[in-house]
Amino acid sequence: MRSLAEQSYYELIEAPEDGTPQQIERAYRIARSAYEPSSAATYSLYSAEDCAAILHRIEEAYAVLSDSRLRREYDARLQNAGPATPKSVHSPRAEPPKPLQPVREARAERPERPRVSRSELDVENGIAPENGVFDGEVLRRIRVSLGIELEEISSITKINGQHLRSIEANLYEVLPAPVYLRGFLKQIAKCLSLDPARVADSYTDRMRESAARRT
Repeated sequence: MRSLAEQSYYELIEAPEDGTPQQIERAYRIARSAYEPSSAATYSLYSAEDCAAILHRIEEAYAVLSDSRLRREYDARLQNAGPATPKSVHSPRAEPPKPLQPVREARAERPERPRVSRSELDVENGIAPENGVFDGEVLRRIRVSLGIELEEISSITKINGQHLRSIEANLYEVLPAPVYLRGFLKQIAKCLSLDPARVADSYTDRMRESAARRT
């Protein structure tokens, strides 16, 4: 697996190379939300400095891929000489972000997070929801407390990493149709030893409430 600094802009935001402008926009929003300071989805994987460097590359990627002319030039560079960064999006004095290690290499250098038993996930330590409501943040806290990475859940369930990050970030507007979302939520719940039906019902209820507030 190539490091994040070596990935193409398409790989960085997990967008198809023939993606429409709408697909590029959606991929950018999901990728950016995963590394913003307000998001804890990657808290256990990268430092604040690394997240800032990744966000810098994500913004560069979107600046190019959202501009039809720059995108055509970039695509030509990809075909001829591999990933390249168009000069037009760089400030002359800007320093490039330092190369980042793959997730598993980064984890190998950090102390192993102790796994927590299901009996420890209770209301007193603030992990299990006292009101029985499961939203993305609650699922994230439980996953982190169990020492489970998003990569592991993606590998087991075959759910796209973008969808997993969007679920944990409560990005309801970019999630798949409810019929598919419920299936995803049940698979995630099984990985976390939670009640699949309860998690799916609770999460989709919150999603409907959020949609109602926006109308």
